[in-house]
Amino acid sequence: MAIPTIIPDAGGKRISLLDWKASNVRFSVLLGMSVFVLLGALAYFAALVIDPELTYLFIGIALVVGGVQNIVAYWFSDKIALNVSGAREVTLQENRYLVNITEAVAIGAGVPAPKLYVLDSSAPNAFATGRNPAHGVIVVSTGLIELLDRQELEGVVAHEMAHIKNYDILFMSMIAATVGALVILRDVIWHSLRYGGRGGRDRDNGGSQAQAIGAVILVVLMILAPILATLLHLAVSRRREYLADATGAYITRNPEGLARALEKLRNYQGKPLAVSEGLHHMFFTHPKAQLNAANAFATHPPLEERIKRLRSM
Repeated sequence: MAIPTIIPDAGGKRISLLDWKASNVRFSVLLGMSVFVLLGALAYFAALVIDPELTYLFIGIALVVGGVQNIVAYWFSDKIALNVSGAREVTLQENRYLVNITEAVAIGAGVPAPKLYVLDSSAPNAFATGRNPAHGVIVVSTGLIELLDRQELEGVVAHEMAHIKNYDILFMSMIAATVGALVILRDVIWHSLRYGGRGGRDRDNGGSQAQAIGAVILVVLMILAPILATLLHLAVSRRREYLADATGAYITRNPEGLARALEKLRNYQGKPLAVSEGLHHMFFTHPKAQLNAANAFATHPPLEERIKRLRSM
């Protein structure tokens, strides 16, 4: 099968899947670096206001906090997600059908077969976790297995495997960890300013003016930085959903199967999936149907747009 072309935006321009993947990687790395820049900027202006002589210490602490958060995300994000979701590991004896589908899709993707877990829920959905293809995990709900036919289920499994193959889970976990570090730093700075801030050591007029300007910038950053970082995180998430759709369709050589699966989940009217909000961004479709939307605060793009792009391949 030739490398498919897809429509990456509303402008109607068609590019190859490989070009779209490369563009997505560049975009994601740029936004990830932007979050770290916000982290450093917040630390810099906090030092300027509290004590300019501690500038390097503040920036160092901020980067260490961000680094520790990322290390935790790298090693433990999959375990945290599985424990919080309540998923249980599935065996060949329990569900040979699902295991066979996953192994076949893994062969098509050229990656090791991931571990399989099941969510005991009638709501159809799935998510992937794991820091790399060698440690991949795919979780599907029992409702998804019951709702979809084989080709549709293959499409969903391939979509989740694409997240693992493209290292989306690792990257998104680390971006989320950096955003978390930003919020932690903001709260620490606020506490320092409220209870222990000295207003700096510069006593000349120039130093006071610089600190006053720094204080204004710091307040703005403390308010806006977590919001901007969250918006960047969500933008990356939406782009990676489109890429996983395209990659999953390429793995199975069947865009229609994945498109039909999305249609069935769009039309689902049963009980929603009961799972922690902290995991919502990881799922194949957002557990709250109205949040599969075209807005800056949505983790998932609109289902209609995803279906349209698949059928344009």
